[in-house]
Amino acid sequence: MRANLRAMLAVVRKDMAVWRRRPITIMVTLVPPLVFMGVLVISAGAVGRNPVALVVQDSGPQAQALAARIESSDAFNVRTTDAASADRMQADLDVAAVITIPPDFDQRFNASQPDPVSIRINNLNLDFTNDLRRSLPAAITAFYAGQPSSTVNVRMQETDLRARDVGLLQFMLIPNMVLLLVVAGAVNGGLGTSSEFEEQTITELVLAPVSRSALVAGKLLAGWITALLVATVVMVLGALTGMLRPNGWYWASTMLVVALVALASAGLGTALGARLRQMTRVAPIAINLAIWLFFLSGGIGVAAFLPGWVQTLTSFVPTYYGVHALQMSVFYRSTDQLARDVTVLVVTAAAALAVGTFALRRSTAG
Repeated sequence: MRANLRAMLAVVRKDMAVWRRRPITIMVTLVPPLVFMGVLVISAGAVGRNPVALVVQDSGPQAQALAARIESSDAFNVRTTDAASADRMQADLDVAAVITIPPDFDQRFNASQPDPVSIRINNLNLDFTNDLRRSLPAAITAFYAGQPSSTVNVRMQETDLRARDVGLLQFMLIPNMVLLLVVAGAVNGGLGTSSEFEEQTITELVLAPVSRSALVAGKLLAGWITALLVATVVMVLGALTGMLRPNGWYWASTMLVVALVALASAGLGTALGARLRQMTRVAPIAINLAIWLFFLSGGIGVAAFLPGWVQTLTSFVPTYYGVHALQMSVFYRSTDQLARDVTVLVVTAAAALAVGTFALRRSTAG
């Protein structure tokens, strides 16, 4: 029993030393998530608040109040300027639209006359265009609804499903962390296993006077611990920055989901390593598989809002349930469908471990 335990721990230490023996493994593990993180940072800056030039040609109190309402809107990144500068900014694609409050705005307002506010949109892209077409009327409606004697009898009552608002970049950190978990578990588990065949040390392990189960467990445990260490670093940094900080007992559900995703990834990596037996084949296949899982788990958008056929496809992707469970626990303090998500991940982890164990035992048989 002690010999088996020592052998298992020796396998774990050897596999986890792969980062020291092959520094390129660090790059293989970290580059895909970092690349996608960079894409998310860049794209997040171009989503949500559209750059507009605001030209206020009336110095009256109502015109200034409307300008303040537009400037405070979450839909616009406002640059207040004069008409000539606004024209140049739009011609140079510095802004997506020019909003003009006319010089007789207060006069018309006080006379209860139609009070046009113009917007000149560069309809280069339908997504930006529709955002602008919706956002300015919403800001004007809010302005008139806030007047004591407004003729606009519109009042909006908003009821949020979630207790807090989460920014786009913060929201997309969860799929990126799941991507990192899958890559860390699959790549390191696969490289640790395939290296035994490439370096022909598998024979030594097979002939050692210990049970085969101890060796298999050591391989699986090494990949799992490696993925967990990576996840721990991410969660600590997330907690310190406030970007990924569960509260109360939701730390427990978060770590449970992380552990299950990491365990399934380690089983997958061990199976790939035992089947392919070459590190140059394991890494690209594991990374490509992790990237596809990333996209199908909502890596570039909310999976529930994607086309119907994509939603059907994501329902068969285990990491989708991991992403959902982590988002509920980390951001919303919710157990919404947690039992379903954990059940899927437990079954997936068990299946991955079974496949990894079978592949490794078969590769070392005889």
